[in-house]
Amino acid sequence: MKQFKIQISNAEINDLNERLLKTRWPGEMIKEGWKKGAPADYLKSLVDYWVNKFDWRKQEALLNKYPQFITEIDGQNIHFLHIKSSNPDATPLMLIHGWPGSFADFVNIIEPLTNPLIDKKNEVRAFHLIIPSIPGFGFSTPVKEKGWNMFRIASAFTALMEQLGYEKFAVHGGDMGAGITSIMSALGAHKLIGTHVNTDFYAVAGLGMFPSDTSFLSDMEKPRLERMKEYKKNGTAYLEIQSTRPQTIAYSLSDSPVGQLAWIIEKYKEWSDEDKELPEEAMNIDQMLTTVSLYWFNKIGASSAEMLYENMSMAFNWGTDSGANESSQWTPPKVRSGMTVFGKRADESLFKKLLSLTREPDWYVFHEKGGHFPAMEVPDLLVKDLRDFFSLPKV
Repeated sequence: MKQFKIQISNAEINDLNERLLKTRWPGEMIKEGWKKGAPADYLKSLVDYWVNKFDWRKQEALLNKYPQFITEIDGQNIHFLHIKSSNPDATPLMLIHGWPGSFADFVNIIEPLTNPLIDKKNEVRAFHLIIPSIPGFGFSTPVKEKGWNMFRIASAFTALMEQLGYEKFAVHGGDMGAGITSIMSALGAHKLIGTHVNTDFYAVAGLGMFPSDTSFLSDMEKPRLERMKEYKKNGTAYLEIQSTRPQTIAYSLSDSPVGQLAWIIEKYKEWSDEDKELPEEAMNIDQMLTTVSLYWFNKIGASSAEMLYENMSMAFNWGTDSGANESSQWTPPKVRSGMTVFGKRADESLFKKLLSLTREPDWYVFHEKGGHFPAMEVPDLLVKDLRDFFSLPKV
């Protein structure tokens, strides 16, 4: 393991600003708000902020406050933050980001989780935090070979915790991170205290786990399911492109910072709290641009699309014993699981019925606030849920 600090060169920062100032904007289009994607007028104002007000060096210093490392696992560079609590009895907790995200998504929850204010009457659980970058994201680059899907990543992240000396640990994830977390509950079951994931309307709708027989749904739930199907049909073009033609979209995302900005900001708008009119009303604008900048400086638009391609084309073989006959399945021990669902669109009764078709979590919480990016949107709610879930009596 080697210590790591983020050090983006002045030349790269200057190149970014020059490209932004020389943006070749598309011709006039019929204005329909966000219906067809990020509106040009809004994007121009955001680019102006990126050039004239956003301070990358300030954000870089903020990220560098936390101990960072790079290690090699299975031939792949793995970048991670490792923040130890002052409480020696703290619980080791891995936080796994998704797309479009990065390790920087969790900045707002680091301090309250590692060093919470202790009420004299109530002891609050503290955590040692391990925040890795998924291969192809952050500084877990380059990805040199095929096969880095969620199964291999889950195995690598389990190995990372072993390298750090944690015999028992907890895991939380959202989006792709939720998938990795769930797979870790099988691959590393003997080592896990529990797993927690966050989800929302768009994450569940995007999975497309729609039952052919809807007789078990109520008359109120059926139209809500249709709304989810409508999103799956019209709102997942980004996934279809990246999971089938990652090389083609990689050129645009790697050559145009405005293209990369639009690619991400549309999802910040669509997937965040629906009560907020603009993305920066749901999340801090500097935090959003920090993630977009990381994507730009490290060409993550290309490598993250490659990761989505790997995940969508992987074979789901839930753990046949590699040394046994393919028909002999091993059953991992039960790992306690928790789920927090964010957003008004997340109908509680419908979600519970849909998720029960796979494996229903042991612990549920629903919040009407927030959305796909809770660590950025509603960090206090996510912190409380993590404390509450991992403070439950051990099973």
